[in-house]
Amino acid sequence: MKMMSKTTRGVVLLMVLVALAGCSTRLFKRKPPPPPVIEACDPTLAECIEVQTPDEDTVRPKHRKGAVTTPVGTGEGFVEGVAAEELDTTSGAEKEAALDVATTAKEKELGKTIASLGAVAEQGFWLKTPLVVKEREGRVVWADNGNSVNVTLIPKQGEASAGSQISLAAMRALGIPLTGLPELIVFAK
Repeated sequence: MKMMSKTTRGVVLLMVLVALAGCSTRLFKRKPPPPPVIEACDPTLAECIEVQTPDEDTVRPKHRKGAVTTPVGTGEGFVEGVAAEELDTTSGAEKEAALDVATTAKEKELGKTIASLGAVAEQGFWLKTPLVVKEREGRVVWADNGNSVNVTLIPKQGEASAGSQISLAAMRALGIPLTGLPELIVFAK
């Protein structure tokens, strides 16, 4: 009897494995997963939600410069129907001190962060950010226009890239729209 070559044996073995793989669902009694069940809304059993998709005739909101967006803020500090000027109760002296930004050689850039409006009930000039581990004085610069304001940097849980929250007074001093998500450059003093 003549021996099979290695190539022939490899081809035969491969053919056997392919045949077994094709039969594996029958040999091992595996069943395919059931098809997903899609429930249709039955108006007699529950209220159906009508989904509307915008088209080219749909009116979309437009941002107007200088407009106060109502409601202001979200979460705990949420105050519906109140203008930002009424909520910002920082004194003239506090505003003047915050805007008196003198850069020093001791300042250290901590990095950049994306900030959203924090709780509007918390007055003052502050930035809650994961870029600091303890409360300290600092300064933030709005990357879009270079406006700068002195703030208290307050630690916030999360990764350094998690984003920050900025006070209403600081946001107004920088000229940032209240619904904006500005990129800020953060400095520690």
